[in-house]
Amino acid sequence: MGASPTKARPRRRRHPALRVTLLLASCVLALLLVELGFRWFWRMPPIFAEFQQAGMYVAGPAGEPMLAPGYRGTLRIGAEATTLVHIDSRGLRGEEVGPKRAGEKRLLVVGDSLVFGYGVEANEAMPARLQVALRELGLDVTVGNGGVPGFGPSHAVQRLRLLDPAFDADAFVVCGFLGNDATDEALPKRTVYAGLMLQGAMADLVQVSWRTRLALRSRAALWLEAMILNERPAWSPLATWSPSADDLARVAGLPPEPQRHAGLFLDAVDEQVSWPSGGPPVLPRLHGYLQAALQQAKQAADGRPLLFVVLPTSWQCDEEKRVATLVGMGFAAKDFRRGLAQQRWLAVAAAAGVPALDATPIVTAAGDSKELFIQDGGHLSGKGNDVVARWLAAELAPRLR
Repeated sequence: MGASPTKARPRRRRHPALRVTLLLASCVLALLLVELGFRWFWRMPPIFAEFQQAGMYVAGPAGEPMLAPGYRGTLRIGAEATTLVHIDSRGLRGEEVGPKRAGEKRLLVVGDSLVFGYGVEANEAMPARLQVALRELGLDVTVGNGGVPGFGPSHAVQRLRLLDPAFDADAFVVCGFLGNDATDEALPKRTVYAGLMLQGAMADLVQVSWRTRLALRSRAALWLEAMILNERPAWSPLATWSPSADDLARVAGLPPEPQRHAGLFLDAVDEQVSWPSGGPPVLPRLHGYLQAALQQAKQAADGRPLLFVVLPTSWQCDEEKRVATLVGMGFAAKDFRRGLAQQRWLAVAAAAGVPALDATPIVTAAGDSKELFIQDGGHLSGKGNDVVARWLAAELAPRLR
């Protein structure tokens, strides 16, 4: 008799749970590959330039934004140039500052991206050049760079309070930037998410919109949201978000975003002006925000030397450029007087009981603005920082002896 044929074993069917698991794993892998592709090959448009700072910010003890201690990275400036960023263990830009020596004095400088040194290396930023200039004058002074991009005066004062105990400051300089400090202060809300500092509408949206949170963490989702915003604005939370009543009140009457360029609207001859006309006066309100911040700085200094320094853009230093820009924005140049913003800020500081200086004349007298500012025209170059630092060192020396 022949051997009986071997029966084929029935094919084992995978358990439904296993099939679901494999399907989910495949989807996750596909999404991961898409995300990696966007991170490697998608060149983000300039509007997303701040995403290069992801990881540079953390929330402080009270939730306030601060630079992440120990952070190391780079910032791309324009199309080509990059600068290195090193944040020390205290949250200051630059190399680590050791324990305070006998006889050493410490000066803490706070402000926004001009103090931070956007566009230059740490040793070219104004605080570092100020330390060199003070030591050349025979003063044993260590200068801390407490600048943070995107900060306004009240944020700078908050940072002063945060850094002071560990830095053990003997004196303080609070810098006010004519380019955008007034409008930064008009919308002071700041928060940190995914290592980024968010302000204005984004600070609110990240609290309530899962799509916004996803876009801040995923480049693929960010690309999709950008496409939706361009093609179907009504579908985007960025376009449909309504500011709070308080935010609307703080910015009521401000000129449109392009017309705020370089803070030139602060030179308006009519201090009661508003844009559009008929709204509440803008400048007195902005001056009130600045005065409140300086009063807080005076309280925080607690009798130690404190100085407020006004820093200009190239538009405040170059009259031809200033007038051309005003006309290009649709303003009548006669309605704005050069230097009026500085005069008003100095008067605000006097009302707050804080000594103040304006760096505009020294920068204007130093030569070609193209050499004193980086390409964006707002931030000082290494040479511009050195000019301001040497002038400021001479002014500060008597206060630090």
